[in-house]
Amino acid sequence: MLTQTLSRIKLTPIAHWNSFEQFRTAGANALTNITPGTVGTLHSKTGQYRILTEADFQHLLGIAADAERLQQGLSVVMRAVRVVQNHPQDSDTLALLAETVAMLSMTNVLPTTSLLPLAPEDISVDPEDEVILSPEQIQRPFG
Repeated sequence: MLTQTLSRIKLTPIAHWNSFEQFRTAGANALTNITPGTVGTLHSKTGQYRILTEADFQHLLGIAADAERLQQGLSVVMRAVRVVQNHPQDSDTLALLAETVAMLSMTNVLPTTSLLPLAPEDISVDPEDEVILSPEQIQRPFG
């Protein structure tokens, strides 16, 4: 069973400005308290804004990209499962499902921890069938 916890980001509110003028008059010193893991809040006439470090921004962006990748990947896996349900004896459909699940575990998005490679548990396989469990060994049609 896959038991890895995705890294979480915890942002602690540390600075607050009630207006852009208050932020502007504080100057560059206003940002000195904004360190990794903290966030500032700026209220202005146009809305509310959060100020955070580049590292925290990249981490959040990476998590969002990974969530989108998983959402799209699960949709493809669900379609592959339906194909296997309709054609359970076809080894190509079973291979497609295995490759799809393996591809879902790979990531090349912004800095977040990658998922552990997926491996089937207690799967019975015909010894004559070629089953590739390592994502690196799966041939890709494009790139």
